[in-house]
Amino acid sequence: MTEKEFLSRNQRRIAQISVGASALRNQGAAGILAVARDYFQTSIPLATFFKNMQSHETYREFLDFHTIELQRKFPKGGKSWGAARKGLNLFLRDIVYNKFFSDYYKLPTDYKRFNEAIKHLEVPLDRDVAIGIQQNANKKALPPTLKWKSIKGLQPEVSDSYQIEALKIAERLKTARVNLDLIYWRQ
Repeated sequence: MTEKEFLSRNQRRIAQISVGASALRNQGAAGILAVARDYFQTSIPLATFFKNMQSHETYREFLDFHTIELQRKFPKGGKSWGAARKGLNLFLRDIVYNKFFSDYYKLPTDYKRFNEAIKHLEVPLDRDVAIGIQQNANKKALPPTLKWKSIKGLQPEVSDSYQIEALKIAERLKTARVNLDLIYWRQ
């Protein structure tokens, strides 16, 4: 197997396992998970992802573009922005957590510098993470939009409010925002 084949097969593997069935259940249409996994395998250029994650602005553009593209590919009745964003955030998190991709794209190996390199990644939002953010956020600073409904109903403005609060929490904990999922998942 060539290195290129290995990279492709490793991306395929992560695309298949990073988003479990429970992560995107009840989204209003059958087939969403298969569409998401296929998109992660075939439509996310990892070299571009690693290049864009170095800047907040370019990473946000990259993430917004792929959220909308994936949402468009979802079947009728299941075109959820929130499901697309959560799936992407899970997949991209597992890409940077993967040792081979992390080494291949030269992410730092020490914890502090690694967290600095991945600081623009978002925490994948779901009910558990939302509750964790609400419990750990500065209560006086919580905007009224910080009310969790569902992944299916998640809109960009509410997601942004959660991500802003998650960033503040992550800074207090001296970690990357994406790592908060490790704290809040199935508490």
